[in-house]
Amino acid sequence: MNVNIHELNEKFKELITKPFKSSEDLKLKEEIRIALEKSLREEVAQLVNDLNSIGIKINSVWDLVNTNERYPDAIPILLDHLQKDYHERNIEGIIRALAVKEAKGKATPYLITMYHQIPKDNDSLRWAIGNTVDMTITQDDVKSILPIVQDKTNGTSRQMFVFALGKIKSAEVEDVLINLLNDDEVVAHALIALGKIKSQKAKDKITILTDHPKPLVRKEAQKALKKIIK
Repeated sequence: MNVNIHELNEKFKELITKPFKSSEDLKLKEEIRIALEKSLREEVAQLVNDLNSIGIKINSVWDLVNTNERYPDAIPILLDHLQKDYHERNIEGIIRALAVKEAKGKATPYLITMYHQIPKDNDSLRWAIGNTVDMTITQDDVKSILPIVQDKTNGTSRQMFVFALGKIKSAEVEDVLINLLNDDEVVAHALIALGKIKSQKAKDKITILTDHPKPLVRKEAQKALKKIIK
């Protein structure tokens, strides 16, 4: 990663969190923001060129995140660049660009490897990986995902991994999801997943959760129960 990007990013974060901002601070913040965005674009110029060369005309990887067009030919290039030492913002763009059905069965192993490399205090980036895995998960990925969702030190970054397990029907997955009903950080996502697989085994526990003190948990428990008894 470009050291200059890191320095600009740190300075920008320092300025936006400063309690009092003078006119000079605001001017400097805008100058740094522009310089940071320029450096971020330059860092992934090769990625943009690689995609342009196969007919995918973009100016930024975030153009893929925000498009409704399909780009199956981009997946191998995105996976290649995912492994490069880019700034977190560019890595996040690649991760989110992989959240398409064309990456199913291809991207998850790369994403899981990255997940374990990212410090646990970077909850947002790890959560973004889980969000993409929800789109790319297959039965073959379950073995590497179950340890993630069962490790409480992974915090709320587990949420979308738990959600993704609702696409997998197996006794092992069902048992793990039922156990996660006792975990306040992921209980709502476990309820959604159990509703998707119509878990009869979870019905009694879900019924109890319809009286949970948290409104979101009560709501998801009621929705899951309706799907199960339908």
